[in-house]
Amino acid sequence: MSKVIFIPAGKFADDEALKRKREELKKKLLEGKKIPISPEGSVTKGTDKGGGIAIPAGKLAVNQWYEKDPALLQAEKAAMAHAFPYFTLDKLDDGRLAWIGELHIGVMGDTVWNIMAVYNNNHPQQVMGSSVRIYLVDPDIQEVINGLGWTPTHLLRDSNSQLYLCTAEAGNIKTGKEVTSAASVIAWAVKWLMAFELVWTGDLPKEKFNEHGGI
Repeated sequence: MSKVIFIPAGKFADDEALKRKREELKKKLLEGKKIPISPEGSVTKGTDKGGGIAIPAGKLAVNQWYEKDPALLQAEKAAMAHAFPYFTLDKLDDGRLAWIGELHIGVMGDTVWNIMAVYNNNHPQQVMGSSVRIYLVDPDIQEVINGLGWTPTHLLRDSNSQLYLCTAEAGNIKTGKEVTSAASVIAWAVKWLMAFELVWTGDLPKEKFNEHGGI
């Protein structure tokens, strides 16, 4: 399995087509436009013609929710089967459900991100970062921080002091008749990782990446 290798910007040969694609992605990112994602999680291979998903707009209990609302669970499975069919659903020791899989963003070539999307017990809730939390598994977030030499601002810490991606503001999370699904949150995670890779290639300033509301 491939692993992300952190390479300083400007230290690798650039394919001209990929350079143009990165510029296009940066422009869409900064203008808040939709970015198609392929089923593998790639933003360089995603198209507007069927399949996959687009990154949604927006700036990054006693009983388990799926026991109280089995219909919502089925809806979550359907959304993931459509958007990210290569992810698998697992149950953690504490009863929480989690989607586990790989994302191939494509900005830095063949880099692979192994992630885990973990539902809160009280999903769906309108909270910062959403009630589906995205954790980096391989490389983990500490490896990312060590590679960068600085800590991204778009991170949150759970009750066990583990860092996870701040993928969306609370106001972008839907509840009630329309619920923000794990598929949408993973799409936001693709946006986070795409922006991160653009920083590493030198196409996006880290100041813009770290800015509140910047991406």
